[in-house]
Amino acid sequence: MEETAQHRRGNRRTGIRRDNYVKLSLSDDEHALLLQAAKDQAMTLSGFAAHAALGVARQTLATSPDDRQMMVALNDAVIALEHLSADLRTLAGPDPDRVRALLERAAAAVETLEDAGEAIVEHSRQ
Repeated sequence: MEETAQHRRGNRRTGIRRDNYVKLSLSDDEHALLLQAAKDQAMTLSGFAAHAALGVARQTLATSPDDRQMMVALNDAVIALEHLSADLRTLAGPDPDRVRALLERAAAAVETLEDAGEAIVEHSRQ
């Protein structure tokens, strides 16, 4: 029997056949969200959904809110340090109170990064 595009499913380079189908039921908003995410990754919607589902199943993509919160905390700390850096560049004169305030902000940002890093290390041990 000759294989057609409809019957031949899978990565042609590796020869992995994919003959099993999964149906997803999505709202219009969910569909639009996934479609945009797929476009952002230059993938088809089906390819993106398969990639995401397999990534979660293989535990190569994080799904827990804790992981997301850790990443948000790291991002917030990086943004805080970028703002601090900009403020330090604009510091014109030796104003001790301003320097002290900036150093306190730097210490707080570094502490936030350290806490987030420790949380990630602790999570990876589980």
